[in-house]
Amino acid sequence: MDKAYLERVAADLYTRASTIILNGEQTLPIQNVWRIENQVFVQAALIKNISRITSIKLLDEQGSLITERKANINVPDEQTLAFTFQFEVKGGEINAVRS
Repeated sequence: MDKAYLERVAADLYTRASTIILNGEQTLPIQNVWRIENQVFVQAALIKNISRITSIKLLDEQGSLITERKANINVPDEQTLAFTFQFEVKGGEINAVRS
């Protein structure tokens, strides 16, 4: 795929990422979003007082799911957590049937 197109897709993702949901209920503030060519990074603000992680979701500006990760992680007491989503937009091969 054309590099300029991939960068355009990354720019779209960069502008749409808007909400992070932890454990299906707690909204985490987005601290920073940045883009380097066709890579997009979304970083949540640091969070404390979480004892367990079961899921984390990244939603777009309309509340639609961009990505979700499920987990089953116990968090030690007094631990500060940082979450960062990293995306690399890249092209793939198209396997077409020719006749």
